Order: sequence, then structure tokens, then C-alpha cells
Amino acid sequence: MTRMLIPLAAAALCSWLPVANAQVTLKVKIPDGQKSTTASVVKVNQTLNIAGMDVVTGSTQQLTISSQNGQRGDDGKITVEQKIEALKADVEVAGQQLNFDFAKPDAPPPGTAVDVLLDIFKATAKSKWKVVYGQDNRVLAVEGRGDALKDLLEALQSMSKKQYDPEYLARVANDELAVIPTKPVKQGDTWSHENSIRLEGGQTMTFKTTYRYDGVVEQGGKPLHKITEKTTDVTYAMDADSPSLLKYVSSDLKVAESDGTTLFDNEAGQIVSESSKIKITGEIKFEANGNQLPAKLDLTFETNTKRQ
Repeated sequence: MTRMLIPLAAAALCSWLPVANAQVTLKVKIPDGQKSTTASVVKVNQTLNIAGMDVVTGSTQQLTISSQNGQRGDDGKITVEQKIEALKADVEVAGQQLNFDFAKPDAPPPGTAVDVLLDIFKATAKSKWKVVYGQDNRVLAVEGRGDALKDLLEALQSMSKKQYDPEYLARVANDELAVIPTKPVKQGDTWSHENSIRLEGGQTMTFKTTYRYDGVVEQGGKPLHKITEKTTDVTYAMDADSPSLLKYVSSDLKVAESDGTTLFDNEAGQIVSESSKIKITGEIKFEANGNQLPAKLDLTFETNTKRQ
């Protein structure tokens, strides 16, 4: 039986060769009425050495989001309603830990300074919002994403307000679609994109990423298009009105490690899975009370997302 399989496998391999060398057009689709779920794990680990002391922070968040597509209108627009179905978070800040579970929102807090984050997680877990796409399936608007934060104290709202700005969220959503090339590609073709993400405390990181089309792979009996990525450049900034006691002066950051893979189902027009890891190292200069404070940063982002 094994000998019979060998020529069949060889024949199958040969059948893929013309496809690998030909140009393909990848196209995102948003079918009317479709229901879907995505599960994501996001890990962040940071060590900031400042004034000779290591300040270690980290978090792991597990997030499940459901999506319900509407019907595309005569104007070409379609609205997708999204909702958080599950959220777990494990956070550590300077040795103090916090755990949150969507299924147990009223669990007693650990009684540390980071308990304040519980209210933000509770509010986030209730989130419902709408994403409006145009005829070209680009995001036109993200509506209601920040509504869940309205009942928080003003001080807590200000911590996340800029991260929930509708225009920013629409741009981020379109940045995420940059992994899918807008032109026909063949194996080995590359394209680049620059995007910025907002962090707490008025901080911003801007990344330049190069994507490469790596052809077709098989998973679960289906042909999927593989796209890999490398982030090559990063810059850091802090808003002048940041509430941080440290004021930003300058930085020299490098991408020490980067890799990522996206698998795209072109027949369905949807991303099946995404994974990425970026490690950033380098120096940052802050100022406090007129004194400069040099710091060293070691920061790693890891994400894994699968459509269920």
C-alpha cells in the first residue's frame, strides 16, 4: 500500500507546481448573513530597566469574539455586529498579580494596587459594537466600541479613551487587512505596510512590516494561501499631555526578533489563522522633575488568532 501511495503523492505535488509559480489574486469576502467566531491569545512581556531597577510587567489575554454579518445594501455597505463572548486576563505589574475571568466577573479582587484594572476588564467584557464595510470590503466605521466604558470613572475612561477612538479603530482594522495584497502576487512577492498602535498612558508605537507571499499549503484538506511577515523598524512616542509621571525625551529601539504567519482561505475570502511575535529592545530616555532618566527596554508581543 505504501508503494502505491508514493506515485500518487508525487503526482499531487506536480499538480501544485504550476499554481505555485502563477500569479494569484487574494480577495477578502464578507458574505451576507454569515456567523463566525474568532479566538485570540495576546501575550505582552516587558522589562523596563530604569535607574538601575527592573520593572517587570506582563499580561496574557484570551479573547473570543462572535461576528454576525448583516445584508449588503444597495449602496454596497454591509454591517457586521461583533460581541465579546469570553475574556480571560492574567496581569502582573511590578510583582502584583491580577486575574479576570468573563465567566466569574464578581470574583473577589486580590487586594493590590492593580485591582483598579478589574473595572476596565469588566466593562470591556460587555462590549458590543458594529463594523461598517464598504463595497471594496474596507472598513468605513467602527461604531459603539467604546460605549462599554461610559460607566467607568473619568480617570479610568481617560486611560483607554484614545485606544477606543472610532477613527483610530477603523484605521487599525484596515491596517490588519494589509496582510492581504491588493494586487496579484506570485510566490516570493513582497509588499510593506506601516501601522501605529496606541498603548496606555498616551504612548504610541509605529511599526514597518514586510509581507511575503509563500504560495499554497494544505490544511484540513483545503488549499490555503500562506503569507509570512517580518517587522523591520519600530519607533516610540508619547503624547505631550500623557498622565505619566515620566516625560519622554528620546529613544533608540530595534526589532530584535520578528516572525509571523497568516493562512488565508481564498475561496471563503477569509483569514483562517494568524500568528506573530515581535521582540523590541533598546534605550529610552525619560525626564522626571527636570532630571533625565535613561532606561533600557525589553518588550515582546505575541498574538495567535484562529477563526472557529
